[in-house]
Amino acid sequence: MFLNYLTRCLRSPRRLNINPWKSVQSVVFLLLLLCGVAAAEYDARQEIIKFMKNTGMDKVLYAPVTVDQRWPGLLEIADEGIFAIQHELLKSEIGTDPNVVIDDEVTVDPTVKHLFIVTHGWLDKSEKKWPAKMAAAMAERVDPNEWTCMSYDWKGGSVVITSVQAAEYARDIAGPRLATAVLQLPVDFKHVHLVGHSAGSWTIHAAAKKLAAARPDITVHLTFLDAYVPEKWNPEILGHIFVDVKRQRNQLWAEHYFTKDITYKVTQHKLPNAHNVDINDIDPLIKEHEFPYRWYMATITGKYDRWDEKKEPVVTLAGETEYGFTRSREAGEDNYAQSRKLKLGNKPVRIKDND
Repeated sequence: MFLNYLTRCLRSPRRLNINPWKSVQSVVFLLLLLCGVAAAEYDARQEIIKFMKNTGMDKVLYAPVTVDQRWPGLLEIADEGIFAIQHELLKSEIGTDPNVVIDDEVTVDPTVKHLFIVTHGWLDKSEKKWPAKMAAAMAERVDPNEWTCMSYDWKGGSVVITSVQAAEYARDIAGPRLATAVLQLPVDFKHVHLVGHSAGSWTIHAAAKKLAAARPDITVHLTFLDAYVPEKWNPEILGHIFVDVKRQRNQLWAEHYFTKDITYKVTQHKLPNAHNVDINDIDPLIKEHEFPYRWYMATITGKYDRWDEKKEPVVTLAGETEYGFTRSREAGEDNYAQSRKLKLGNKPVRIKDND
């Protein structure tokens, strides 16, 4: 009955005493409606889409993915979509096919074959811009003739009521939209290193799958930072990028750095498709979910950035193996070759503070 009423109202907005031409009010009105029709029938969803088109809200409905440049070799990609519209209204069959808007100032050397991408997780508005800072730090460490570095902002899908919604948007919308943007750049990247925190692990997972399907010869490195796996979701899915077993074995390497914090069971998984590393013991203060990305950043720069951690040593050694930046291809071909020999799905190794 609610859907029927909704449909009638959308056919005649005056029933609700609104002015459909006032876009701000229309956005609020639609968001309220969408909250009540998260699983709306196809016909009801089409009525909402028609209403948005008729009221000049195409920019909201078909929100783009934008690509901007901070400096040569360092890009910022942003998904302008939101959970209610791209995920709940348009669904993945439409929501994952965005208009990619590449700024005129963007220049990417077509000879560069390696790509680094980092993204955030649930409730992260990127206000601290840590993904952009990490991308910039990585750009400082690598040869610009070989690497392009990017950050990815999908806050319209991450700032939602529940962490499960964020993971759904990451997997179904944000990841594929990121891959679409990368594929529209005039570069045939041969290797991509994706870093994702928390629910952002599903963003990099989905992006890698789409890139792998489009580029048969691409190699993939995934860095999961305290990966979030909702209850009843299968952790074996995360990091399973290639359908072909040989490609999965030969073209993928993944690592997972996690802590034992307030998130409890949903982020302390041993991932079958990653080399698992427990960094709980080296968190210098309160054990927290955000520490893994601060630690990984510190392994790139050599020091912690937050005021209360600046004097702490950056510990990276477990036994004779150094972790973090050293395990990446950005740190050198020999280092990455050694990483590829590390077992996936292992009993987590523990980095300990010897002090």
